[in-house]
Amino acid sequence: MAKTGFHKCSVEHGMYVKQLSQKAENLYICLYVDDLLITGSSASEIETLKESLKGEFEMTDLGVFSYFLGLEFQKHDCGLFMHQRKYLLEVLKKFKMLDCNPSKTPAEMSCKLGKCEAEPVVDCTLYRQIVGSLIFICHSRPEITFNVGVISRFMSDPRHSHMMVAKRILRYLRAH
Repeated sequence: MAKTGFHKCSVEHGMYVKQLSQKAENLYICLYVDDLLITGSSASEIETLKESLKGEFEMTDLGVFSYFLGLEFQKHDCGLFMHQRKYLLEVLKKFKMLDCNPSKTPAEMSCKLGKCEAEPVVDCTLYRQIVGSLIFICHSRPEITFNVGVISRFMSDPRHSHMMVAKRILRYLRAH
């Protein structure tokens, strides 16, 4: 990448940036395992880069992106809209929450979680799968981040009340 004028981003290890001439224009490469996203302010420079990469690597150009790493993108007049609608529906289906009663808030105001050792233990694997899915959803739904952080503290020994709070977050996402 250095041969082509790209510099590794100091805060994101899979991101490379190339400044184009003296203008305030840049090219960006986002690399994750075998997925590559190329974007920037110059369509001709993007095409030149893609042709150069195709000469060195076996790759397929999927055109304008609409889906990348579980995130969906839609172009609008006001900019780019990022969401995870498809992933969220898959999660709700996986955990049998598609037909659940919706919730207006991700958690009850008076809810305080603790170890709850007197409560029944729930399936650790299922609980961890729900929490892991919710952590990924936080990328496009930051309003649930605090609540997901709270329930993630109990992944080693989840109890009934912890599962109920996790499902409440899913019910909130179903409603919105």
